[in-house]
Amino acid sequence: MNVTAHLGLASADVTLATWPNLHGDWTPVVYPTLLETISLHAALSVAIDALHLANHLADA
Repeated sequence: MNVTAHLGLASADVTLATWPNLHGDWTPVVYPTLLETISLHAALSVAIDALHLANHLADA
């Protein structure tokens, strides 16, 4: 089985990792990248909120 991790952004779909020919239980191999992806998404969300707030304060 081939497993690929993607991050869907508004402007593009980014491939984070690919694991070709995984056999059996691939969870220990893939799980750390999934956690990194979730953390990256959270960090980008915080950065976007901070940018929106900064723009709002600059306009005020």
